[in-house]
Amino acid sequence: MTIAVDAMGGDHAPRPEVEGSVLAAREFGVRILLVGQPNVVRAELAKH
Repeated sequence: MTIAVDAMGGDHAPRPEVEGSVLAAREFGVRILLVGQPNVVRAELAKH
């Protein structure tokens, strides 16, 4: 299953969206499609 997540949709985006997505992918084995500004999302992903 693939779940799309708006990584830029929150007040503190993209940190909590990326953090939650990484946890969900690890814990439940789902694929996550992060939607948003690629350079910002990649920078946050690099922290995880």
